[in-house]
Amino acid sequence: MVDNKQEIESLFKQMMIDFENIPQTDEIYQVDVKDFGLLKVQWKICGLLGYQIFDKDKISYKYGETIDDPDVTIVIRDKKIATEFLNGGSFKISFAPGHKDSLKVYKIMDWKIIGTKSGKKRSKITKLFLTAYMNPEKEYHPFILSKLPMFRNIVKTLVADEDYGVFVPINQSLGTYENQIIPLKVFKHFIDKASNIIMLNECGCRRVNDCQDFDKSLGCMYMGDDTVNLLITEDKGRVATKEEAIERVKLAVENGLIPLLGRAMDEADAFGVKDTGHFLSMCFCCPCCCIDGKIITHGSYALNLFHRMRGVTVKVDEDLCVGCEECLKVCVFRGMEMIDGIAKVNQERCLGCGRCESTCPNDAISIDIDDISRVDELIKILESHVEVS
Repeated sequence: MVDNKQEIESLFKQMMIDFENIPQTDEIYQVDVKDFGLLKVQWKICGLLGYQIFDKDKISYKYGETIDDPDVTIVIRDKKIATEFLNGGSFKISFAPGHKDSLKVYKIMDWKIIGTKSGKKRSKITKLFLTAYMNPEKEYHPFILSKLPMFRNIVKTLVADEDYGVFVPINQSLGTYENQIIPLKVFKHFIDKASNIIMLNECGCRRVNDCQDFDKSLGCMYMGDDTVNLLITEDKGRVATKEEAIERVKLAVENGLIPLLGRAMDEADAFGVKDTGHFLSMCFCCPCCCIDGKIITHGSYALNLFHRMRGVTVKVDEDLCVGCEECLKVCVFRGMEMIDGIAKVNQERCLGCGRCESTCPNDAISIDIDDISRVDELIKILESHVEVS
């Protein structure tokens, strides 16, 4: 057991020194800092105090002191986990809401298989890593923790190098390909090839958030050989036919959900199977509840595994834009911003989902695709990351 307070104190001080000048060299930090501008973080690590002020050009700090009106207060009590974290260690995490404006982050120690009335499922064995308290007077999302550079090694465990995801726009203005809307053409290609298809009975994001605007029953689908041994109880999901899978895509598009497909290795891991390159995730995301959208909107730039479909362009006609900000309300990815009362597309963030185009009351936004054969190109790109047959 680690109980050397002097070691933790030394590591705590060194962490503050090490990150003082990182804004001058870290490109990811420079992107992240634009979102919060200035952030005051109070640390309480195993009874030791210190604070940091994260700014564009410098991270200032004081050891052994508290700061007035912190934006975030981070409390770590476990000495062993604190030592591992302060040494720059990386480990898998999970998180859950705490009381009021707090977030609890857990270190995943292991997994176990448990039996339930509806079948076996995989369950995490965890230990509390930290509790983060957000200033209730400020609208900081808990994912802001991922933007602090000392969490970078842990953030990296959430996204594998092999991960790749694409949101497929459903806008009618893009036309059809081989008499099919674009998402149906793309999804049908993989559904027809799939050796196995698992369909969830409901969307976990919409269920947890009690979504009032979109159909909760339109849950994710997973396909490929790696899904054969997927640990899922009967009340959560089932094996689906190809016809049922295609029907789900149609219903999701009709419901206004944006299709997302790609490879996300952590999803396979959470279901108790090893991703060997044969686990394709298919999700149907709403603007209000989607966890992927929240990660993109509030999390670090380092977490972004999502890409825009090649050839898709979103533009704003400044002569038609009246600055109503309706496009900002539906943009999940912070891909739209207001400059001098006019909407502007942030090309670094925009994922081409098309929500803004279909929402604009003045037809000031257009979404175009340079060549409909980009659909075949997208299929080839996805197949280079994951195989479903």
